[in-house]
Amino acid sequence: MVTRNQIEGFPPDVRRMIQRKLYDCGFQDYAGLAKQLTADGHAVSKSALHRYGRVLEAQIKQAELDKLMGHDGMSGAENTEGAGGVQLDLLDGLDCNDSRREEA
Repeated sequence: MVTRNQIEGFPPDVRRMIQRKLYDCGFQDYAGLAKQLTADGHAVSKSALHRYGRVLEAQIKQAELDKLMGHDGMSGAENTEGAGGVQLDLLDGLDCNDSRREEA
C-alpha cells in the first residue's frame, strides 16, 4: 500500500520552500522546521518532514550522480557551480511526490 506524506497535500509553493529549507540546512533540524511551519499555519510533524527529507535527499544524490556520470535525466540542469551547484539546479526538477515509493 502506498502511503502519502502529509507534506504532499501542501500547496506547491510551500513544498518548494520546505525543499529549499531542508537542502539549505543539510537535511537537519527537522524539529526547528516543523515548529516554523506550524507557526506559519502548516501543521506538520518532524517525522513527516524527516520522511519527506529522506526521499528528497536520495533523489538529489541520485540526480547528481546521474549528472556527473553523464546520464542527464534532468533536462535543463547545468553544472555551472561544481557539485553543490548541480544539487541546487537539480532540486528544481525533482518530484518528491513519487507515487511508486512505499513506506512501512
